[in-house]
Amino acid sequence: MFGFNRLQAKMVKQRAAEPTAFSNLVTQGHPSDLSLRDIRDISVQSRRHGASAAKRVLFALCLCLLAATLTACSGDKTSAYNKAISIFATGDYAAAAAAFDKLGDFQQSTTYAAYAHGLVLYDKADYAGAEPYFEKTQDFMYGKQRYLYSHANVLQAAGSFDEAATTYLLLGEFEEAPARAAYCTARSAENKEDYETALFDYGEAGTYADSAARLSNLQTQVYDHAMDLKNDKEFEQALKWFGLLGDYFDSQAQAKQCKDYFRDQQYVQADAYETQGDLKQAYQIFSGLSGYRDADTRASDLASKLGIAVTDEP
Repeated sequence: MFGFNRLQAKMVKQRAAEPTAFSNLVTQGHPSDLSLRDIRDISVQSRRHGASAAKRVLFALCLCLLAATLTACSGDKTSAYNKAISIFATGDYAAAAAAFDKLGDFQQSTTYAAYAHGLVLYDKADYAGAEPYFEKTQDFMYGKQRYLYSHANVLQAAGSFDEAATTYLLLGEFEEAPARAAYCTARSAENKEDYETALFDYGEAGTYADSAARLSNLQTQVYDHAMDLKNDKEFEQALKWFGLLGDYFDSQAQAKQCKDYFRDQQYVQADAYETQGDLKQAYQIFSGLSGYRDADTRASDLASKLGIAVTDEP
């Protein structure tokens, strides 16, 4: 009798512990470890221990299967993400952009996709199209530089040369930024008839775009204008224009001629002032012609007449 009671108590204790054991079978280890036999056994045991226990076990089973599915999906996305990065590294940015687009917001896919789309357009010199993509990725790789470069190109294309030049200068030595900055500065200066700046910066721009052609054209215009001034005996003005041209053609020789002609004009004018009795004006001109003909002697004589103390320079 006592033996039967002990056996009955043991069975009651086992029955109470079984639902927990069923749950443990489902939840312990990886869901993929469950075999068809395990699942069948769980189903059988569930029927033995009532509908409530069966529901709990089946619910746990569903959660495990869902977790397994999610884990598999995550693994697939990680693999696709790594593959997209490998494609990006090869320089096939169009394919990389398409691959990252499919991944949605997984890890850095959105950033990679935008950057890759930008590079596709950037490599085609479609800077207006690329600009919005790099604006969104300024903290990624060379996003900041490419955004500024694209923006400067858009300004340049719109004829906003001053703003474009300022933006290019922010980029330092990045790609063609120095040449483009010089070109835009020259274009702006030429529009403002600041030919000295334009000539210099077209030279600095080198072979970029039509810099060489614009430089040659501007040099020709300046030279022709200087020659017209020289022929009109406007030697002082002609001298300034020839001076802008440096060693272009015979500009230096023309500049020297203009300088000599101009000083001769000044000498004649100073002589005329002295003849007319305007000694002070004559003195000022002769003083400015130091080293030319006898201008130093005549300036000294006039200084004595005017009572001006002259200090000999060492």
